[in-house]
Amino acid sequence: MKLSDARQAYYDYSARLSDISRQLNLAGIAVIWIFKTTTVAGIPFSVFLLWPLAFHVLGLAFDVLQYAYASAAWGIFHRRREKSGIKEDEHFGAPSAINIPTNIFFWGKTVATVVAYTLALFYISTQLVGNI
Repeated sequence: MKLSDARQAYYDYSARLSDISRQLNLAGIAVIWIFKTTTVAGIPFSVFLLWPLAFHVLGLAFDVLQYAYASAAWGIFHRRREKSGIKEDEHFGAPSAINIPTNIFFWGKTVATVVAYTLALFYISTQLVGNI
C-alpha cells in the first residue's frame, strides 16, 4: 500500500460518511415531524423529541459549515498562491492547520447524528416498553 492509497481511502470514506450523515439527519427530522403530526404505532409525541431534533439540525449546520469553511479556506489559499506567482504545475506545501476547522465540523456532524439517533431510539424504546 502507498501513502496515496491510504489518503484516497480516507477521501472515499469521509465523503461517504458525509453523505450518509446528511441523509440520516434529514430522515431523522422527517421521522420527528411524523411523530409531531400523528401518533405512530401508539407512540405519542413528546417535547423530549426536541432534543434529537436539535441534534439533527446541529448535524446539518455542521455539514454546511464544513463545506463553507473548506471552500473559503482553500479558495483563499489558492488565490494567494496564484498571486505569488506559483505556476500551475509547480509543487508547494499547504499548512496542515488549514484543515483543522473542516475536521472539527466533519466529526461534529457525525457525533451530532449519533447523539440524535441515540436519543430518538431511547425515547422510542421507553415508549414501547411502557406499552407492553
